[in-house]
Amino acid sequence: MDKPMQLIRLARKFPEKLVSQIKKGTHTEDYVNHSVVAQRILQVCGPFNWDTEVIYSENVPCAVKGTITVSIDGTPVKVTGIGTDQNNNKDIGDQIKEMESDALKRAASRIGVGLHLWAQQQYFLFPQLLQDHEVASDDVK
Repeated sequence: MDKPMQLIRLARKFPEKLVSQIKKGTHTEDYVNHSVVAQRILQVCGPFNWDTEVIYSENVPCAVKGTITVSIDGTPVKVTGIGTDQNNNKDIGDQIKEMESDALKRAASRIGVGLHLWAQQQYFLFPQLLQDHEVASDDVK
């Protein structure tokens, strides 16, 4: 069996210098910008397809459904993420852009990108993939 090097590269943690924090209510969350997520996907997989659909409630945009289609280690993969906006004080165009960004990050996490940001101390995917496929972390660029 070939080693799933693209999957391993997608699952690699982002360097700390690319991780920011945002205050959400009573806690702080780690995140990376939309552009960082897109760069990781392009770096590892090359061009990908990204389709979006704005979801409305009573003629007001309330979410964006985004679907990414990409090839990972020779297998076509299609995953969907839903993005919502946390700040309704912006104009509708900016709200939709933020929801699309959120949807991309959620869809990307389903192929391993940035998953460590959500999992925090429970993140095991990258080290487990290294172990399972006998790959040294220094070999993952």
